[in-house]
Amino acid sequence: MRIIRSTEARLFNGGPSFQSHEYDTHEPDLNVAKVMITGRVPATGTMRNTKVKEIVYVEAGTGTITIGGKTHEIGAGDVIFYEPFEEVAWEGELTLIIACTPAWSLEQHEMLP
Repeated sequence: MRIIRSTEARLFNGGPSFQSHEYDTHEPDLNVAKVMITGRVPATGTMRNTKVKEIVYVEAGTGTITIGGKTHEIGAGDVIFYEPFEEVAWEGELTLIIACTPAWSLEQHEMLP
């Protein structure tokens, strides 16, 4: 068993509309983050991960997720799952809990026009 304290979380500032607290599990095959979105992420275009599967729990708020060109309304209590290479954009006022396998890293993350 391992407990990762909130004081151990690393703040990642992804711009004016995106902040996350990343909890390092010290496992290469899994990590988790609490993400706060206030606006559109990315500001333009889409983004994708080249290696990870993500499962997202919407902890609070409402907004939209666009995956593969289709926009979906989302809100507190919803769960979203997506695969590597799916192009994604978020918009709204959202607090998300995101688990990734394998562990997410900036190197495998791409911003697209």
